[in-house]
Amino acid sequence: MDVRRHQDIHSRSTMRILESHSNLYAAIIGERVCIKIGDRSWCPTDGEWKLATSGTRYAVWCR
Repeated sequence: MDVRRHQDIHSRSTMRILESHSNLYAAIIGERVCIKIGDRSWCPTDGEWKLATSGTRYAVWCR
C-alpha cells in the first residue's frame, strides 16, 4: 500500500503487460511501478528502476 500511495497508483491507473507465462507475470503500472509475480526470474532492463520490495514469488520496482 505504501508504494501505491507514494507513486499515486489507483484503480484507474494504466497497466502495460510486459510478460505473461504460466510461471511469470510482469507489468508496468502507471509508468512508475513495475511488478513481477511468479517463480521465474525477471527484472526490468531499464536502469531507472529501483527495487522497492520483494518476497516469495513477487517483486516491485519504482522509478
